[in-house]
Amino acid sequence: MEELFKKLKEMNLPKGKFAIFASGPMVIRKLRESKKLEIIVTRDIFDEFRKKDDWSVKNELCEGLQKDNIEMYYEWGPGEWDIDKLVQEAETINDLPFVKLEEVLRWKKLYNREKDQKDIELIENYLNQK
Repeated sequence: MEELFKKLKEMNLPKGKFAIFASGPMVIRKLRESKKLEIIVTRDIFDEFRKKDDWSVKNELCEGLQKDNIEMYYEWGPGEWDIDKLVQEAETINDLPFVKLEEVLRWKKLYNREKDQKDIELIENYLNQK
């Protein structure tokens, strides 16, 4: 995952325009591992990267872009999410912005897949120890 964090830094995205979501905030706290990095970005950044030939369109719950193991979204699901607010309130760790762990927990509870249930337990235990 360190390699993906490095690649993200090399993208030189403007501060205040993106944040790492999904498992990234868990990985940086060493709660679990992941093979991909999912970031949320403001609409202008998404539109800029959509024009690049080396980024492919990815559709799951919402439209995204993908290059290697980095995925980029300007929307998030399930549920209603204010991407701009999540980005603005992100916590900086190792010079990268991460969506607050409490928001990751809220998302995991909404999605509630089997792997999310394990993550919910990990996050709740972590937050209870703080």
